[in-house]
Amino acid sequence: MKLYRRENYLRKIRGFYHETGLIKVITGIRRCGKSCLMQTIVDELREDGIPAENITYINLDKRGFKSIKTPVQLEATIEQLCTADGIK
Repeated sequence: MKLYRRENYLRKIRGFYHETGLIKVITGIRRCGKSCLMQTIVDELREDGIPAENITYINLDKRGFKSIKTPVQLEATIEQLCTADGIK
């Protein structure tokens, strides 16, 4: 699927891509493009040379992740998926 690069939003968040001490939150109404924006960010990180194994993308709407309901479950899933060294 071809993603439309929402340059206005990307410009606002690009400066925070490599800021590890800050949690980034993207909010919006249902079906406004948050997941597509995140996928675009993943694509940009890969274009910048970040190895794919250092990027973890979890779509909580997918069948395998629908059972994640608590922060503890989410953190356990992230730990399980993040096996690469370095910043993820």
